[in-house]
Amino acid sequence: MKQKLIKSKSIVIYGFGRMGLTHYAILNQLIENADVTIVDLNKKVNFIARKNVSAKLKTEISNTHKPFDIALICTPPMFHVSTAEACLKRGDKTIFVEKPFGGVNEDYSFIEEHSDKVKIGFVMRFLPVVNWIKQNVSVDQIVQFKGSYFSNTIEKKPKGWRNGKYSGVTNEMGSHILDLAVFLLGIKDFQVSNKKIESVVSDVDDIVSFELTANDILCEFNFDWVNKNYRKPVFNLELILKDGNYYKVDQQKIELFDNNGKLLNKITAVDLTTSVPYYLRGVEFTNQMQDLISEQKTLASVEEALVTRKIIKNILD
Repeated sequence: MKQKLIKSKSIVIYGFGRMGLTHYAILNQLIENADVTIVDLNKKVNFIARKNVSAKLKTEISNTHKPFDIALICTPPMFHVSTAEACLKRGDKTIFVEKPFGGVNEDYSFIEEHSDKVKIGFVMRFLPVVNWIKQNVSVDQIVQFKGSYFSNTIEKKPKGWRNGKYSGVTNEMGSHILDLAVFLLGIKDFQVSNKKIESVVSDVDDIVSFELTANDILCEFNFDWVNKNYRKPVFNLELILKDGNYYKVDQQKIELFDNNGKLLNKITAVDLTTSVPYYLRGVEFTNQMQDLISEQKTLASVEEALVTRKIIKNILD
């Protein structure tokens, strides 16, 4: 039997789609006697959940309810801010909001006033390769940063909110790469230039490229989720150093090259593997929930997430 890390917690999960279910399954293994309430408006979701999970199921919950230890907001992004505000007003102790954290024109002032209670779920921070870069490459060494995401995810026009201002490749996938830049480079102030946006399948951004300058580092970004050359999603980072050497990073490996392109070192995700109490979809998802219920050292802060939101606003406006 897997050892539970924490004896008991009261948890509310708003939205029980793929991410809500993932977090529920992991937390249920990390916390003994977890008292879970699931809030979802979808009757079909509630019907399926009632037969398969051990939790209270509701379509809404009163703000006068006793405060929860942990609130997870996994709804579509147009509900992120209002739900987080309701959780804060109820007195919930820790609030986790899935990426991309609302939209580009939200009022985040109330959440900023209580930012010590709120964390944002950019899960790629918890990839072992990303943590190795964070621990071993000083931002002072970096002169150029490149980040990309490519996939063939969108093959026909999306429906509903996924074809509107809360969606698009930048909000849904590019936000992960932008957060990694904020995380690794400590971006606070920046300038965006040379942006190009194309709508190919959807009515919003399907292909995006732009440059960003921050902390005297030139950053280049490319996001494309209608690229038929890719069978599955791929992300890449490249960090060019002052001495001309450069790192190439993807989900499976880190490679260091000299300025002539000669491979100097290679570290794989297997080399960096550490055991987790419960595995689902990737160690990064368990690592994220472990951080949430413990020291919260790696989770994105409200301040960091709002830098990412500001970058997205600069791109899409």
